[in-house]
Amino acid sequence: MTIRDIAKYSGVSIATVSRVINNNGKVSDAARHSVEAAIAKFNYQKPEPKKKKATKLFGVIVRNMSNPFFAKLIDVLEEEAYKHGRSILLFNSRNNLKLEQTFLEECKHHNVDGVFLIPRSLKDQHIRPLQNASFPIILLTVTSPLCLSIGTHHKQGGNLVAEHFIKQGYRRIGFIGSTNQQSDRFIGFQNTLLSKGRDLIEERILTPYTIESLKEFVQNHILSSDTPLEALFCSDDISASHVYNLLNNTNLTKQVEIVGFDDTFIAQSLGFSSVHQPMHQIALRGFELMLDALNKQEIQQTEFLLEPKLILRNTPHLLAQKRSNEILKE
Repeated sequence: MTIRDIAKYSGVSIATVSRVINNNGKVSDAARHSVEAAIAKFNYQKPEPKKKKATKLFGVIVRNMSNPFFAKLIDVLEEEAYKHGRSILLFNSRNNLKLEQTFLEECKHHNVDGVFLIPRSLKDQHIRPLQNASFPIILLTVTSPLCLSIGTHHKQGGNLVAEHFIKQGYRRIGFIGSTNQQSDRFIGFQNTLLSKGRDLIEERILTPYTIESLKEFVQNHILSSDTPLEALFCSDDISASHVYNLLNNTNLTKQVEIVGFDDTFIAQSLGFSSVHQPMHQIALRGFELMLDALNKQEIQQTEFLLEPKLILRNTPHLLAQKRSNEILKE
């Protein structure tokens, strides 16, 4: 028996039978009774939904395509996709949550097999709906217990920078952040400094920043200060490069240590230190997780954290034993 036969026997339209079977839409009691009686009489079984045909297409949604860290990630994902006979569909959410959600809908319309997402928000109300998507979604560079995800241990990255500053004997330490003080990079950095008796005073923290507020910060705490900052941790290489360029026409780039995060070609070309994220491993492991999810393999955990490394370049030779006691006491 087909749905057409049930409709003919019941004396109703095919659309009415469909509404009864799927319990979707308004149907009169009489029509519902007639259809249900026909289904029972002929033991009609609703056919299994057709399996979605694989498109061999993956969606990739990034927050900021101009960020060289994300550009490298995309490059590795595209290379892996090609090796597996697949292609990627790329979207740039521009750090806009609504745009990110629009692109997820676009991925649905394009029947992608899965999506790699660098999310704008990790709040539960934004991540939980991803569990109901019709395709696997893998978060990259950040992790959430609510979704398959692989990223870097950002707190450990901040910890590595703090430990380096302490080893160098720095006392006047600052932080520049592109987001707020809730970032794991800042928390790991601050907690380690505090545990070692180093203060990170509020006036030496700038989060988030604009170009104008950054210029003012550098002027007040480095260029025109009698006790300039000795070390500055920046939440990414882009913000670190802004500071570097503001100091570039002075001799202070050799006296103030600047450390960024991501270890992109920006840090490598300008020559400042940076926390290296294993972006190649993130992309490769993310691709493996995606293939496992598509093959319905059981995955024991949702969050995977990879360890960062601090890459040191041109560290100023301002060791503690070479400084006067007055500086160390400040």
